[in-house]
Amino acid sequence: MRGNHLIDHAILLAGVTLMCGPVCLLLWQLLTALDLPELWALVQRVWRGGLSSAGIGAGAMMWNSLVLALGVAILKSVMSMMAAYALVFFRLPCSGLIYGVILIAMFFPIETRILPTFAVASDLGLLNSYAGMILPITASGLGVLVFRQYMRQIPNEVMEAAQMDGAGPLRVLFDIIVPLSLPMIAAVFAILFVLGWNQYVWPIMITTTSQDHDTLVRGMAYSGFGGTAGMVLALLALLPPAVVVIGLQRWLMRGLTAGIH
Repeated sequence: MRGNHLIDHAILLAGVTLMCGPVCLLLWQLLTALDLPELWALVQRVWRGGLSSAGIGAGAMMWNSLVLALGVAILKSVMSMMAAYALVFFRLPCSGLIYGVILIAMFFPIETRILPTFAVASDLGLLNSYAGMILPITASGLGVLVFRQYMRQIPNEVMEAAQMDGAGPLRVLFDIIVPLSLPMIAAVFAILFVLGWNQYVWPIMITTTSQDHDTLVRGMAYSGFGGTAGMVLALLALLPPAVVVIGLQRWLMRGLTAGIH
């Protein structure tokens, strides 16, 4: 038994080393190339807009990335949960067909439909806007798939008791389904936040004539990945996803591994 624990810990340490190794190497390169005062001055210059080829600074880029990631995560989570709630607890005609059509979006990410999506966004006047950056990416069946499978584990007796007490659909949703689904909501939110944060191609396409909506991922291309400014931007781009994942770690694990008991 003790040998099994040692093997488990060795595997975990190897995984941590593999995941954190690139970040540690990046920090080491920065610290060996610059001393601490020089590094702090570089961070301040990049944050305020010291990139010669970019029109905005890293602070504005981080704000744009946060708006994009939070918009995608919140909208996708809310819409996916409501769609899954309707599919599981309402007697919809052709619900299986509707569910299949929703899942089809998973096989066509934004990169595969970028030209028609861009044409529709242009016709709707969404170019160079946060709405144009966020709304087309929210069309995904991932959240619906996860929430539907999770809600199907809720005992029917719970729903029947709520209906006998006179609870309507909205009250059931907010008083019963949402509290029971909090771990899954946190897990889906964390995953979708990271997916939205890492978007690169679509924000470039939708904001072709505006640098005011550039994200941190786009900023790294401005500065070059081999330079010190690019390494600083890379470290800044790691911080918000790391904070979200670490902050929701307990909920994330509960939502992805535990059912309702």
